[in-house]
Amino acid sequence: MIFTYPLFLIGLVAMAIPVIVHLFNFRRYKKIFFSNVEKLEEMQSETRRQSTLRQILIMVARMLAIAFLALAFAQPVIKRSDKTIRAGRNDVAIFIDNSYSMQNIDGNGPMIEKAKAKAREIVAAFGEGDRFHLMTCDVEGRHFHWLSRDEMLTMIDEVEPGSASPSLSSMIERQRDFVRGGSGEHKEIFVISDFQTSVADIDNFVNDSAIAVTLVPLKPSELDNVYVDSVALGAPVYYRGNTVETEVWIRNDGSENLEGVPVTLYVNGRQRAVATVDLPAEGRTALMMPFTVDATGVLDCRVECGDYPVVFDDSYYFTLNIREYIQGLVVEGGAANVFLTRLFEGDSAVKMQTMNVQQMDCSRVDGNDVVILDELTSLSSGMVQSLRTFLDGGGTVVVVVSDKADKESYNSALMQFGAPSLEQQHRGRVAAGTVSMDNALYRNVFNGRNSDMELPSVNDYWRLTTSSSTIYEPIITLSNGDVYVSVTSCGSGRIYLVAAPLRDEHTDFVRQALFVPTLYNMALYSVRPSLPAVSLGGNTPVPLSQRYVGLENIHLVSAQSSIGSKDSNAAIFDVIADIRVVGGVSNLVPHSNLHEAGNYWLQSDGKTIEGVSFNYSRLESQMSFLERSQISSMLKDYNLDNISVVDNVDKPLDSYLKERMDGKQLWRWCLVFSLLMLLAEILLIRIPKKNKVKSDERAS
Repeated sequence: MIFTYPLFLIGLVAMAIPVIVHLFNFRRYKKIFFSNVEKLEEMQSETRRQSTLRQILIMVARMLAIAFLALAFAQPVIKRSDKTIRAGRNDVAIFIDNSYSMQNIDGNGPMIEKAKAKAREIVAAFGEGDRFHLMTCDVEGRHFHWLSRDEMLTMIDEVEPGSASPSLSSMIERQRDFVRGGSGEHKEIFVISDFQTSVADIDNFVNDSAIAVTLVPLKPSELDNVYVDSVALGAPVYYRGNTVETEVWIRNDGSENLEGVPVTLYVNGRQRAVATVDLPAEGRTALMMPFTVDATGVLDCRVECGDYPVVFDDSYYFTLNIREYIQGLVVEGGAANVFLTRLFEGDSAVKMQTMNVQQMDCSRVDGNDVVILDELTSLSSGMVQSLRTFLDGGGTVVVVVSDKADKESYNSALMQFGAPSLEQQHRGRVAAGTVSMDNALYRNVFNGRNSDMELPSVNDYWRLTTSSSTIYEPIITLSNGDVYVSVTSCGSGRIYLVAAPLRDEHTDFVRQALFVPTLYNMALYSVRPSLPAVSLGGNTPVPLSQRYVGLENIHLVSAQSSIGSKDSNAAIFDVIADIRVVGGVSNLVPHSNLHEAGNYWLQSDGKTIEGVSFNYSRLESQMSFLERSQISSMLKDYNLDNISVVDNVDKPLDSYLKERMDGKQLWRWCLVFSLLMLLAEILLIRIPKKNKVKSDERAS
């Protein structure tokens, strides 16, 4: 404890005055003579011992009154040395959690409004010369500036709920990086949040002795929440006439079981499926909501469920980009393969062109989705270079090795692709042993693993060899362990390797039931699947299904089907889109102004080329929060001694912070005790004499 004005402690000398008065009190008792004491009916009396005690108590009360009065003028202060803000300019940074969970309501209204009120109280505790910095979950460019006191208050008023939900540790580090560059003598960060468990990663907090961090946990109401957790599709790509097996997951974070929760699926604004689902408490349930693709182009889809009062996560948006057809190219090394011709002939989903290798123009590779090299005797360096660029851009290459293949030429190319190399030819009939039914080629083709399925056999084939750097997946393996069909990822594409020609004299695979789904799906899945949906609030590029080069006037606009849904913005979103090509793949970079969930169209010169959907992060849907005691315990466990928690958020923060800055002021208490001592003195002086002496009741 220290004193603001220690010279006033000289007043304690005045405590000697009551002592002197007491010592020099020469009061004498007077003698009163009565003619007949026995007839005295009543008389107040006081013994000498009682009188002495009374005088001592009066003296002590006067001394304490003078002492407390002197202390009040000296203004004692209890300093909290670990948290006291010293004199000098302060750089004050405030983080306001404006994620969707802050729309939760307590007894005084939305949590976001309470957070803004607490931020104003923090600003009020500091002086006009201090500088302020405000940051929210949105992390916009305007947040990286120092503000005056009035500018800070204005910016706090403008804070609105947003879709971003970053971790608190990342936001604290962002503010630390900014505050370190400040010129103030003292720096401090305040974090105002509901400390939702999904983002309050206290285990990732970092201690910094130079910058104190104060946590302001708001107490939200515990709400039950039902929401669409996720949507999964049965296949990576779809075409007109396909049935989309849509698996919808609905989650119940409440403490009660729910029955008959309605769920609706919309496609291009039309209702396509309706279902009800029973949900266990604190659990989730999946339901299938299939629909048939009846059009090409962009299908804007959304799933909705009914829930209140938390509604931001009741809709889940996803997009299907339905291609009209797949463009393929078959490069023949010799005579035409009748089995490949029959497989793709007249197919509306796959348009396959055929070209002999002698007439091959390497520039024809680009522009296709799949290229089949059928029994080429060698692979030229020009073709290899074109194929490598094609694979990097996400294309698919199927290599059917010729029995007359130039081993050196093939291995030089396969090594560049990272695929297995040719070792030697094997003569003699060998039956297939296993088929990898987990491969995407056979998804939804067979009902489980059919042990009675007839497997192909091979009369002669190339044995494959691999190096330590080769990473491939066997699709069909022969009974002797050799691989017949394999797939290798190369760049953003895939290369399939078939170790024997697809002709009757080499294999009966071309006449087996397995042949059609294997070769046809290699072409069908050559289209790079676009992501059906991504989460808002991130800067991660979104890969697109095609490579877009040379497009002009590219815009991202809100789809008409999203307008009118209960949680979409009434205004049509339209910004210039940023597309970057990385590794041959076109990626959409989310715009910083994109905050609304919904279906969106990517357009070039007003023509829609692809669709993409954005959803609010489901981390905000989990309505569980850390208590203040839990936060304090975790800070102690992780030795975060320069991070503190406000004791009582319901009390004004400005008085709490002023106490931290100036220490706990005790002069008011000293004044109160001084007055209490004066009151005690008055009571001791005016208290009536208690002992009464009564006369004898004897008859005179």
